Amino acid sequence: MALLAFMDVGAQPTAPELLTQTLDQVKEALTYQNDDGKFYVHLSGETDLTEYYLDGQPWGLIYSSPNSHYLFAPRLTLDLDAAYGDQLTFFAKFRWDDGFDPNERYNQVRVDEIYARAALVPGKLDIQAGVFATVFGSYISRHDNWDNPFINAPLPYDQTTSVVDGTQYPSAAAFAITRNQLDDPETWVPVIWGPSYTPSMAIFSTLGKWDLAAQASTEALSSRPESWNKIQLTRPTFTGRVGWRPDMAWSLGVSGSVGPYMNNAAAGTLPSGKTVGDYDQITVGGDASWSWHAWQVSGEFIFSRFQVPWAGNADTFSWYLETKYQITPQLYAAARWNQQVYNQVNTASGPQNWDNDEMRVDLGLGYKWSRNVLTKIQYSWQHQQTSFQNGRQLVALQFILRF
Repeated sequence: MALLAFMDVGAQPTAPELLTQTLDQVKEALTYQNDDGKFYVHLSGETDLTEYYLDGQPWGLIYSSPNSHYLFAPRLTLDLDAAYGDQLTFFAKFRWDDGFDPNERYNQVRVDEIYARAALVPGKLDIQAGVFATVFGSYISRHDNWDNPFINAPLPYDQTTSVVDGTQYPSAAAFAITRNQLDDPETWVPVIWGPSYTPSMAIFSTLGKWDLAAQASTEALSSRPESWNKIQLTRPTFTGRVGWRPDMAWSLGVSGSVGPYMNNAAAGTLPSGKTVGDYDQITVGGDASWSWHAWQVSGEFIFSRFQVPWAGNADTFSWYLETKYQITPQLYAAARWNQQVYNQVNTASGPQNWDNDEMRVDLGLGYKWSRNVLTKIQYSWQHQQTSFQNGRQLVALQFILRF
């Protein structure tokens, strides 16, 4: 026994243990708390390196050269948390990368989130103001790379439709025929653009098993990242969610949002007497999640209507269901089924689909080497109801280091 004790004392830490110890020291050095404990400031961060392989044209919100099958997307994230007692908190998220979505652009530094939150009634009623993610749906609660079991977002948050937020099509037929073009994230928009960080004010309330959130923001759910830092108060979007937690295993919610989705570039291409504020994106959805032992299951269904000049209502319905199974404390497997379908718009030659129905399967594996290091790999296959494909397969590998 004495020999075993001696061996344990003299044992050298493994590489993951040594890294964790080092990062804990960094964390302590980046934290300040005053003597009475009321004021707290902490700086944390994350480095993630992601490599994508596509077997065809880029699809979704991936920006890369049509002839390039590989895309490397590094990112550095810094989070600043501050609090004064239990009443007031402040948060800011800074990023250095090649753009919010994977692309081959120049390096940029951004402030993606910055907001203050005050507890009007601690534990029951909060008010928040600044730039932050939408309250719509449930994906937002796990959209950061560390919390997302996959590398990309579900289809409604990640796949462009042929709706444009800038210069508009001159007729319903011109709008409908764009379904025969390759995905164009430079001009097209998805139902929800990722977390949709927008200048907003919101109220959050917890009443027993009920969670309520109401948000007024300057941009629609489909707004692109380039507009997230712009403040215009004349065309607000209103978003809300009501959540219910019947027990520890279940979480259910319904969401809704309405607001203009076009930018000022569309103004000169609208019917006479119309403005960009006359055309809304109307979105409703439901979400559910369930967890039991090693299983986690979640999903959403989302209906969105874009009021399109010259074409009328362009409706789309999308949904996804994902499951994660914790094989060991370090290793997990995940699978996600995504689908999106579209209605028809009336053209001079009769009703036509305005985009192509599609489905996507995502499969993922993740291994947590320590509480600071995570690696993920994902395989995705998608299919569109069309004679051409933007690309059917994607393979992605991601390394994440938190500090």
